[in-house]
Amino acid sequence: MCDQHEEIYQKALIEALSKGASSLPSQNSSPRKFSDADFVLGIPLELSWEMVEEMTLGFRTWISADDNSDYLAYEGVQPFDGYQVMVKRYSIGELSTVLEKEKKAALSMHHKNILRLTAFYHSENTTVLVFPSAKRGTLHANIYGTRGAQLKLTFQEKLKIAIDIARGIRYMHEESPQGPIIHGYLLTTNIFLRNDLRPMISGFGRAKWLHLKQTKPISSKNREVIALVKSDILSYGILLLRLFCKRSAPQDDKTLTEWARPLLMKRAFHELLDEDCEDVDMHEMFRVMCTAFQCIMSNPDLRPCMNEVISNLKGDKFCVMQTSPSTSESVP
Repeated sequence: MCDQHEEIYQKALIEALSKGASSLPSQNSSPRKFSDADFVLGIPLELSWEMVEEMTLGFRTWISADDNSDYLAYEGVQPFDGYQVMVKRYSIGELSTVLEKEKKAALSMHHKNILRLTAFYHSENTTVLVFPSAKRGTLHANIYGTRGAQLKLTFQEKLKIAIDIARGIRYMHEESPQGPIIHGYLLTTNIFLRNDLRPMISGFGRAKWLHLKQTKPISSKNREVIALVKSDILSYGILLLRLFCKRSAPQDDKTLTEWARPLLMKRAFHELLDEDCEDVDMHEMFRVMCTAFQCIMSNPDLRPCMNEVISNLKGDKFCVMQTSPSTSESVP
């Protein structure tokens, strides 16, 4: 959050608290004006179609879409406060489900690496979701250059992005007051970058709220919960490979992991790494590759929790990598 926006937040907080419960919006109200209480509580504002069109200049502010996206993205400016935003327009899929889960995410999660819904429009054929602006676009665009010339990232920038994404996932899995939250769709197209390269996790249309009392780590007795959590860990491992491996690596996730596993076990990192990556530290490179290897292990029980992932990447814990497949690892 920028300094100016932080000042607005603090002012809104004081004013909303001074007004008390009477300042809260009615659930029966239709497109309505933005209130200080909405801002403080994170309640997404319902927009009219006219406001959406004004915000996007009639949908003429299109941002180049990624191949795997199920939405079109636009740059916009909120007419009621002049704040720059990103607008996602969905026309296919389970529109109501996507909207309800994004609204739930906005109300239940508060973390600097999670992109929260601020406003929306919904009709039978179209759902429009509005988020704070992420000027650098998706992680996918920054890796593969789908917004024109490739936006080059150094090794250190990639490492910081990887750690921050892991912190956001740890919050969902281990720290959220709502109990473990499973993202379920962690892709490079669902990670957005701000100008300062802070990654913002988005795309909660397939998320699951498990509504369990948080424990650290999640109890190993609950096999279903463990399986869901570990599926996010696998997706994070694939994100690591996409972030650090050469752009000619296989695009299909299954093919990518099958290609990467034997090279990781042989420690043939030079065959994996992005050939243009600068300022590579060999010790840090080993930590990244070791962490990726652990996250993509075919046996979910052997994948680490996100707290361990962060410790590995930061160098707080020594990361151990197998040099040959074990019996337990061979379990699919």
